Amino acid sequence: MDTKLLEDFLVLAETRSFSRAALERHITQSAFSRRIMTLETWLGVSLVDRSVQPTTLTSAGWVFRRIAADLVRDAYAARTLLSGYHLLSDPACVVQFAVAHTLLFTYFPNWLKHLQDRFGALTSGVMAVNVPEGVQQLVDDKCDMMLGYHHPHLPILLDANRFPFLLMGIDRILPYSTPDQQGRPLFSLPGTSDNPLPFMAYSSGAFLGNIVEMVLLNSPTPYHLRRSFETHMSEAIKAMVVAGHGVGWLPESCVVDEVREGKLVMAGSAEWSTNLEVRLYRSSVNPKPIVKQLWTFIASDLSNVQVGTRF
Repeated sequence: MDTKLLEDFLVLAETRSFSRAALERHITQSAFSRRIMTLETWLGVSLVDRSVQPTTLTSAGWVFRRIAADLVRDAYAARTLLSGYHLLSDPACVVQFAVAHTLLFTYFPNWLKHLQDRFGALTSGVMAVNVPEGVQQLVDDKCDMMLGYHHPHLPILLDANRFPFLLMGIDRILPYSTPDQQGRPLFSLPGTSDNPLPFMAYSSGAFLGNIVEMVLLNSPTPYHLRRSFETHMSEAIKAMVVAGHGVGWLPESCVVDEVREGKLVMAGSAEWSTNLEVRLYRSSVNPKPIVKQLWTFIASDLSNVQVGTRF
């Protein structure tokens, strides 16, 4: 996504006026409006209520405003960090990671810190990907290692001889809801035909979306859901669920703080959940010595700890 679209949206949210926002962005109002519509199409949700004046954000728009601000801030921080990247580092000494979006926020930061503490100074590049995209990055030699989720019913079809993997841990994906005043889920599965639960869903093609569909299709209990929000980002789904919009499936590692603080509770029994493996892949023909050294260290390090459900 072009960060300019995010900047456009943030200016619109601040000015609450298409004309003033277009003026600030130095483009025509019609062009600005098309850019906002492009962003909404990409997200698959309306961000702006155009039926009222002054311009008002929809509930999804208010949620996405915070996410967009974080994304723009992180993008500029990454640009600042990497601006001298090629000047300071020999590409052969840099490890390029492709990391599933959710794991980039939950598992990867602490794991990378652990590597640097134990393995030594490490220069790395990171790309946030959906799992199928990360697999393609690995196959096309556009990354050195790929960290992503795996489920035996939706396997990653890679030649194990060419692309070996290490099992880094086990996560679970579960349905969550905000609690009511008694601490019970406000939206509780399976729902009813008269009152289907608002469903915060993953976009078509998202790996976690496929996992959720598998869980639903294999459930012995009939369920009643109304798909009312869709995105490919688990962080966006979490924000919507925390805001009380409905039920959504999230990796357990993604909501540790929210569950501890009482902002989220499980919205159903164990039949609505499934385990996810967290796997690290590499290419066996990768020519970088640093990649081979790091892989050997990670494999040895894993042999000294018990792989469990908590990272």
